[in-house]
Amino acid sequence: MICSIKSNDPKKYNTVSFNLDITWNCSYVKYYVSSINTTGNILLTTTDDFINYNDGSDNTIRFENKFNYTINEIKNILNKESAFEVSIKDRKLAITPTKDIVIQKPSHRVSLITGLYNTEFPLVLKSGIEYIINDIPIFQHSKLYLVSLQGQAVYSSIGNKEYTPSVIANIDTMIIDNKPFIYNFEQQGKPIKIKTNTDSLKYLEMRLVDFCYEPIVLQSPLFITLKIKPCNSADIYDVLTK
Repeated sequence: MICSIKSNDPKKYNTVSFNLDITWNCSYVKYYVSSINTTGNILLTTTDDFINYNDGSDNTIRFENKFNYTINEIKNILNKESAFEVSIKDRKLAITPTKDIVIQKPSHRVSLITGLYNTEFPLVLKSGIEYIINDIPIFQHSKLYLVSLQGQAVYSSIGNKEYTPSVIANIDTMIIDNKPFIYNFEQQGKPIKIKTNTDSLKYLEMRLVDFCYEPIVLQSPLFITLKIKPCNSADIYDVLTK
């Protein structure tokens, strides 16, 4: 059985959900995602994104809906704040505060575009002392996952955080802004094939997330092709197949 499905909600185009009627008389099925297709319209920030900091009073830097950035644009946004003097060194942002400040944890997408994604918060910066952010900002996605309730539990450690997401597809490619994004798992990699109880596949929800397993904000419909076939049996040691 081949199922072709797409996301329908513009507020969460990164998520596909559907009801499936399995007509075979079998207790278990085997399935995998064979391809995904969309356009690389991914918002790097939205109006929900922010940086909170305190320089004696509470302040918030707000961001806008934006599909692409340069490091110079990020530098200019931060330099609009009187408490910051920001420059660029070796592709990283260097902050020299004009007064003592404490940066509270920024929103996830802002942490990516500033390079703060592996930084411990709150971050205390002393007046006149330069602080170079450890990581280079991320302005293009090159690692995505498709996760679901029925996927493979994968251990992952990012910074000081541990994750065990249900991964149904692993995507290693460069997503270019506003260009077609087509990934065929049978040609470009090895699909993750899963055996599961037939009843558990009557409803399936899949979500496209970034390398931190946070949902991406996709502004174009996501098309997914799923291949399913009957399976005689499965047990706890035989959920994932070749």
